[in-house]
Amino acid sequence: MSIFEKVEPCPPDPIFGLAARFKKDTNPKKIDLTVGVFRDEDLKTRTLRSVKEAEKVLMKLEVDKTYLPMGGSDPFVKEAQKLIFGETFCKDARGTLFGVQSIGGTGALRLAGEFLSLEVTKTAYVSDPTWPNHVGIFEACGLEVRKYPYYNKENHILDFERMLNTLSGAAENSLVVLHACCHNPTGCDPSQAQWKELSTLILRKKLVPLFDFAYQGFGRGLEEDAWPVRYFAEQGHEMFVASSCSKNFGLYGERIGLLSVLAKNEQLAQNSSSVVRGVARVTYSNPPRHGAGIVTTVLQDRGLSELWRAEVDQMRKRAEEMRCMLYDALSGQFGKDKFGFLKRRHGLFSMLGVSPEQVDRMMDEYGVYLARSGRVNLTGLSEENITYVMEAIVKTMG
Repeated sequence: MSIFEKVEPCPPDPIFGLAARFKKDTNPKKIDLTVGVFRDEDLKTRTLRSVKEAEKVLMKLEVDKTYLPMGGSDPFVKEAQKLIFGETFCKDARGTLFGVQSIGGTGALRLAGEFLSLEVTKTAYVSDPTWPNHVGIFEACGLEVRKYPYYNKENHILDFERMLNTLSGAAENSLVVLHACCHNPTGCDPSQAQWKELSTLILRKKLVPLFDFAYQGFGRGLEEDAWPVRYFAEQGHEMFVASSCSKNFGLYGERIGLLSVLAKNEQLAQNSSSVVRGVARVTYSNPPRHGAGIVTTVLQDRGLSELWRAEVDQMRKRAEEMRCMLYDALSGQFGKDKFGFLKRRHGLFSMLGVSPEQVDRMMDEYGVYLARSGRVNLTGLSEENITYVMEAIVKTMG
């Protein structure tokens, strides 16, 4: 008998499984609105100009391919944290703020989850709905994952009071996973007033905030999207931030991310940093260096940094344009009220408010692929395909 005899296959990933199905679809009109990557007007995911220029610089300066330290590239960590927390805060928090380069934002979440499970808590709260991988990551870390109400699907609004009520009953030191901006999958973010109220509750209940910051620059802007993180940091939270350079640098395949941790004093930060690095050591040992070099080069060069910021603005504006185009098209068919919520969303994603059965029909009959939750990646739309997408939506929902 084989040692693999009793192995049961895992179910397909809810997003990447659809991507594989899309590739096999022979429908010539098929449209992919699933995986969360940015696509330009030609529906291509291209390398940014700033990244290409940074790679030219690296080719001249790079002399070896030796291992990075377990915590990654120090220059990368410092530059990336300035982007997240602001340069002034990073100077003031020197000694209490530390960072570890990770394998993408997913790796940062895993490092945080492993550390918290070892040292702090066995309970994690995630939003309902959330990025499906959140549940798998934190369960794999040995945490019990619970959900807090987040989105009212009937009214298409943030279910804030129920969210607060649930978190009010969480045990001390419980982990609370928050989307810093561009909530995945809804695109629905708290207002600044709501963030302030949430910060007060989390401090009072002695909960542990972990910001998943995967889409900085795709909501309102690079500085604006960092506001919730910076506000929490200024209020004195001990906190975690898992950030990613996949989207705003277009470095999907380089797997470059960062876990930032803010502690109450320097000794606690040093102790915790050693444990996080220890987790990294037994997980993957050292992070990759090329992506870190690209990001560092871009952020340290004034000209490249300005070019990159302009490119991020262009990507955000394209998502906004497609959101407006989708709203206009839907309003023409269903009236302005039914999909008015689309105008209040930010980032790559929005929920359409369709059932899983309707999603299946759109995929089976029209080759229009979206997550079964009804989430769409807006940059999968274009002026050329919006009419066909609308036809699929109208015939499915009508």
